[in-house]
Amino acid sequence: MQSEELFSGFGWRVTMDCAPLPDGRIKKAARVGRCDTVHILAFPSPKKVILLREFRAFYGDYIWMLPTGRVNKETDHAAAAQRELQEESGFRAGHIRYYKSFYHSETFASANHVYVATDLRKDPLPPDYDEMMEVHEVTLEDAIAKVLGSSHPHSSSVCALLLYAREHPEVLQK
Repeated sequence: MQSEELFSGFGWRVTMDCAPLPDGRIKKAARVGRCDTVHILAFPSPKKVILLREFRAFYGDYIWMLPTGRVNKETDHAAAAQRELQEESGFRAGHIRYYKSFYHSETFASANHVYVATDLRKDPLPPDYDEMMEVHEVTLEDAIAKVLGSSHPHSSSVCALLLYAREHPEVLQK
């Protein structure tokens, strides 16, 4: 694969890349890269999940989402998930395990890693200065409805919640 850097800065990198197709033709596309992100399905109890209501300044509105953040302060994704959980919800997980990874598109070179956190206890870290959020404990069903009902649904939260609900239908049972 050939790559030409077009921009690099502020944690982002834009390249013009060329890659071969199976029939010999070449695909050329601008690709955007940044650090990976983690998304945490944090369960304070078997039937409740932590959900954030966060003001997103560039939307001018609150949206509902899972605790989420960039893997930019450490190389270990599980450590990043634990840190983000503490910064955004005030909880530390006694158990945190990898669940799934997914991707936006082939031209956005960044992975989304989902973790499941249980055995939560209060142990907050200072939140980022430019974030404004509320922490809520809701059922998985309510979490899905709130995230999907946001003015700008957070796609990574949608994907993580729906995948988890599909694979763990017992959590949806009342």
